[in-house]
Amino acid sequence: MKNLKVKDKISTLCFLLLLCPLFGFAQGKPQPKDAPHFVYPTSISLSYGMGNIINGFDTLVNRSISLEIQQFFAYQFTNYFFTGIGAGLDFWFYDKKVSTFIPLFANATVKLMNRKTSPFVFANIGYAFKWQVEKKIDENVFYGTKAGLYFQTGLGLNLKFSEKLSLLFAAYYKMQQSDVQYRESDLLLAKTPNQLFHFVGIKISVLY
Repeated sequence: MKNLKVKDKISTLCFLLLLCPLFGFAQGKPQPKDAPHFVYPTSISLSYGMGNIINGFDTLVNRSISLEIQQFFAYQFTNYFFTGIGAGLDFWFYDKKVSTFIPLFANATVKLMNRKTSPFVFANIGYAFKWQVEKKIDENVFYGTKAGLYFQTGLGLNLKFSEKLSLLFAAYYKMQQSDVQYRESDLLLAKTPNQLFHFVGIKISVLY
């Protein structure tokens, strides 16, 4: 019951963050050009696992595929910088199984030039809560079975179409701390704690 209540709170927070763009559009007063204002980036990303993870006494290649949807609530202080908080859903696919996380994180994004087309860098740091891991009786290894620290950073290109709309394309690296569970026998599951899962991927964002 306690875990269910925590999941309900996290789900409510994610839902509120997903509504942020609607609140932004509802603000009737136009902002002066270049004035500080709230922004609401929404992104979807796809990444592929890299490196190795430990399974008991064995070393496995991380072949996970991560599909992640994120929503930010941020404040743009200047044309070069915005920062805020975000939440998302992160689905790991591996060996016909799925493991799901809810990352909550702080974001900082820096544009390198004040132009309609500009490179930028970003970083997200936070904690990925565990939502669900699929466990099949006939399988032996389960990736990402515990919540853990979450970090993401990357470099991309910001295409500004108007004062209220930009598209962002980025390549990024992601790291998450979690556990690996493996079956020692028909009745016993063991785990290798605090493994670092590494990913590289691409991200597309819409900034309102």
